[in-house]
Amino acid sequence: MTATKAFLAGTFLLAVLVALSLSVGPQGFGWGDGGTLIMLRSPRVLAALAAGLALGIGGAAQQGVFRNPLADPGLTGVFGGALFGIALLLGLSPESAWQRAWFIPAAAFGGALGTSALLVLCGSGGSTARLLLTGLGLNAFTAAGTLVIASRSGESRELLTNGAYGDWLGMATIELTWLPVLLCATAAILLIPTARSLDLLSFGEDAARGFGCEVGTVRRKAILLTALAAAAATCLVGQVAFIGLLAPHLARALVGPRHAKVLPLSALLGAILLLGADTAGRGLWPQAPLSAAAVSAVIGAPLFIWIARGAP
Repeated sequence: MTATKAFLAGTFLLAVLVALSLSVGPQGFGWGDGGTLIMLRSPRVLAALAAGLALGIGGAAQQGVFRNPLADPGLTGVFGGALFGIALLLGLSPESAWQRAWFIPAAAFGGALGTSALLVLCGSGGSTARLLLTGLGLNAFTAAGTLVIASRSGESRELLTNGAYGDWLGMATIELTWLPVLLCATAAILLIPTARSLDLLSFGEDAARGFGCEVGTVRRKAILLTALAAAAATCLVGQVAFIGLLAPHLARALVGPRHAKVLPLSALLGAILLLGADTAGRGLWPQAPLSAAAVSAVIGAPLFIWIARGAP
């Protein structure tokens, strides 16, 4: 499929999903009198779109940087680090966490960047086993830290628990989402120009340097922006795995391996996958909706096993 056809089909599907998502809720199917329900649901839809976009392009960039098909912010511990950063802020200073709009995103970014640095130190090198084991260790450590803080902080316990289960979309408001949405878009826009460098990295570091690619600079930039994307997405939805893994694989299956096409299409597919998961969770069980993370796990886990079987 050509890139143009893929983008047109994806855009049409996304438009249908947006209309459907705006129509689904515990009140039933519809937009309400005069479209009143649209205004209530639009922040949630916007948050799901922005988070999915950031996860899709972040996963594609991370797979390119590590040259590993199983790299994904949710599986490599970056998501867990972002939530751990938020937990630290809420545990140490719960009153001040809400005083400025940028406090929580900054804490999430710090946690995501810290786990990204540890991932580079311990898990890079092209080995799938090493990357997954490092991600498993980081996820375990950050999850334990978040759990300890939540258990010692009665005010934030429910909030952090919901975040761990990827269930923050339900509390989306314009006041809470505008900055993370902006950061998601910013990270995605800044990742697009790294496409050529990521193509060169796919041939190996020595070959990339031979073509004039500044490997260290490109890696640091991509890791920094991927951490920003994961942190902003965490502020919107909490932890959710597999979106950043599946979107790039689908993109490459549709348009080939070139990152100039894969990165933007991964962003589009990530938005489709996350919004679709959230809409399905709300539409199928309106009185007791499933989180987007739960729906994506049901779909993503078997696909992850299938992808892992073919990984080196």
